Amino acid sequence: MRILGIDRPGGARTPLGRACARVGAAAAGVVIAAGLFQAPAVARITPATYTYSYETGFQGWVPKTDQNTGTPECSPHDSAVALSNAKARDGVRSVDLQAHGENDCGLLWLDRTFDVGTTAPVRLDLSLWVWTRDSSTGPGGVNDVVARAGAACETDPYQEVDRDQTWIGWPEIGSLGHGDGIPGWYQYRYQATVTPDSSGRVCVSQGMQIVSTYAFIKHYYLDTTTVTFS
Repeated sequence: MRILGIDRPGGARTPLGRACARVGAAAAGVVIAAGLFQAPAVARITPATYTYSYETGFQGWVPKTDQNTGTPECSPHDSAVALSNAKARDGVRSVDLQAHGENDCGLLWLDRTFDVGTTAPVRLDLSLWVWTRDSSTGPGGVNDVVARAGAACETDPYQEVDRDQTWIGWPEIGSLGHGDGIPGWYQYRYQATVTPDSSGRVCVSQGMQIVSTYAFIKHYYLDTTTVTFS
């Protein structure tokens, strides 16, 4: 897995990892996680793009947490994934990622299965926007955006606590902390080559991981998800 960079004037190159750019009065950070090196040849399919703004509900996305999917890896925490009218980048509604940091541990996400019309590997480009007020240094700690894609959806997420709380198979695609914590919408992207199941289906996941400690619920709002297969 590699992180792409942003080309800067003069030929310098800045790693995207936790970089961000201000757009108008709001802040916008862009992070791209690319697929594996030496990816298998992909199928020639007609590109298909799907966009979700959650105006009519979850629109086929299934909300989940580590507490209600498989065997919980974390101690109990009062986190949830819900719809909200509090913030929206597009329309009047978004997904509220309610992350409680009481145990410095947690995974919140949404799954959706897509029929890509082939069983050969395809390219995935996932884009999502998250509203956050976190700064890059706290206070209250900094959490991360994660994503994954595969032939099947995650049924029992596993965390390697001894490796900086990494959830196996869930690449970190960017930090939720930006600069001095100017509230705003930030864009995150994940790119990968994915092999569908025997029926030509791919499961795409988007969400966040709790990697800091705080005794309250932080609200992160997710909106304008775009999924492209090519």
